[in-house]
Amino acid sequence: MLSDIILNRFKNLYEPNSKFDKKIKEIKIDGWKNFKNHGLPPSPHTSELWKYTNFSKLYNSEFSKTSKKNYEHEFYSSLFSKQTDWNTIFIVDGFYDEKNSIISNEIILENAVNLKNLKYLNKQFGSIAINSENEMIALNSSLMQDPIIVSIKNSNKVNNLQIIIVNSGENFHSSSFPRLFVEFAPNTKSNIVEMFANFADNSNENLTVPVIEYLLGKKSEVSHKRIQIDHGNSNYFQFDRILQNEESQFKSTSFSFSGLLSRYDIHSDLHGINSYCSFHGLYVTDKNQHQENEISTTHSVERCSSDQMFKGILAGESRAIFSGKVLVKKNAQKTRAFQKDFNFLLSKRAEVDTKPSLEIYADDVECSHGATAGNIDKNMLFYLQSRGINKDQATSMLIRGFAQEIIDEFQDELLIEYLEKLLDEKIPTLDVEGIM
Repeated sequence: MLSDIILNRFKNLYEPNSKFDKKIKEIKIDGWKNFKNHGLPPSPHTSELWKYTNFSKLYNSEFSKTSKKNYEHEFYSSLFSKQTDWNTIFIVDGFYDEKNSIISNEIILENAVNLKNLKYLNKQFGSIAINSENEMIALNSSLMQDPIIVSIKNSNKVNNLQIIIVNSGENFHSSSFPRLFVEFAPNTKSNIVEMFANFADNSNENLTVPVIEYLLGKKSEVSHKRIQIDHGNSNYFQFDRILQNEESQFKSTSFSFSGLLSRYDIHSDLHGINSYCSFHGLYVTDKNQHQENEISTTHSVERCSSDQMFKGILAGESRAIFSGKVLVKKNAQKTRAFQKDFNFLLSKRAEVDTKPSLEIYADDVECSHGATAGNIDKNMLFYLQSRGINKDQATSMLIRGFAQEIIDEFQDELLIEYLEKLLDEKIPTLDVEGIM
C-alpha cells in the first residue's frame, strides 16, 4: 500500500532513542504514534484542513536526514540581520548553530538534551502545538533533532530576538524539522523577528517543517515579524502556536515569497481575559507555486480582541488559499474579532480560494469578516500612463501600493527598506501575462 511506503520512508528518519529530557522524549514518541496512525495529510479527521493541498509530489518523494555542520559567519552574509545588540538564534537544517548565535545574559536558552534552568518548561513543551491536531505537527515532533527552549524574563527593557531558520541546500532531498518553545514572562516587552531562507538551488527538492510555540505571561507584549524567502522546489510547512494569558498582546506581521508548496499556519488561544492578538500578512506567488495561509484565533474567555488581515499578490499559474477562522466560545462574551482578506490577481491563470469564517457560541460579540479578489485597475493604469509613466513602471507602482500597507507594519526602517528592495526586485520577474 502507498501509505506503508510513505511511512517507511519517514521511519528511516525517526530516532526513538534520543537523548532528550524524558518529557520531551515522550512528545517525540507520541508524535510518531500519531503520524504512524494517520500518515501524510489528508486523513479523515483533518480532511477539511488540507482540502486544497496537493500532496501527490510528496507521496513520491524520499527525503534524507540532515546532520549538524559548522559554518563561518559569512555563510549568513546574504541574509537580513539586525544589529549585534539583538539576540540571534541561527538554526541550519534543523540544528542550532551555537557558534554564530548571539545570546545575552538576559535570555535563557537551552536545548532539550541538557535542560537545567528551564526544566520546568518541559511540562509546557508540546502542550500548545499538539500532536493530535494535525499530521505535520506530529511529524515535526517525531523527527525534531535539536529542539530549543527559550525564556525571556527581563521586564525592565525591550527584549529583541531574531530566529533565523536556514535550509543550507547542501543536502539533496533534505528534510529538517526545527522546533522551538519561547516563554515570555509576565510584564515583558519583546520584539521577535522570524526568518526562513532557502539556500537550495531551484532543482533541489527539500522539506522543512518548523514548529514554534509561544507562551505569553500576564501583561506581556510581543511584536512578531515573520519573513519567508523561499523559491524553487521547496516544500515548507510552518506552524506558530500561541497561548496568551491575561492582558497579553501578540501583534504579528508576515511577509512571504513562496516556494513550490508553502503553508503558514498560525493560531492563538486567547486564554486570559483582556488579551489581544493581530495576524497580518503579505505573500507573493508566481509560476506554479501554491501558498496556503491557515490563520485562526480561539476566544476562550471574555473581553478579548483579535484582528486578521492578509493580502495576496498572485501571478502566473499560482494558487493561494486563505483560510481564516475565529472561534468564539460560549463564555467569551464582549469579544471583538475582525477578518479581512484582499487579493491582487496579476494573471488570468492565477487562482485564489478564500474562506473567512466565524464560529460563534456567545451572544454579546462584535465580529465581521470579508474577502475581495481583483485585477489591476485599467483606469488607474491608463491615468498613470497618461502622466508619462510607462506601463511596466505603472504596474509596479500599483503592486507596491497594494503591498505597502503591510510592509509599513514592520516599523523598523532598515527592515522596511530590505523588504521594499526584495519586492522591487521581484515585481519585474512576475508573470503578468493576460491581465489587460
